[in-house]
Amino acid sequence: MYDIKDSRGVPVSGGIPRIVTFAAFVGLIMIIAVLGIVSGSSRYGHVWPATDTTKVDLTTFVNK
Repeated sequence: MYDIKDSRGVPVSGGIPRIVTFAAFVGLIMIIAVLGIVSGSSRYGHVWPATDTTKVDLTTFVNK
């Protein structure tokens, strides 16, 4: 398909293919899911503020 208004015969864009749009949508959903998993699991096992990290009793983490 060519642009009728252009005398050079420049092809008209067919737009973004559906598979590219679908892949971008799925990728965005996966990025949001990974962000949710990381932020959800990051609150466990962390001590804040950093000045309190020296007060953590490390003997509780040793396997008995």
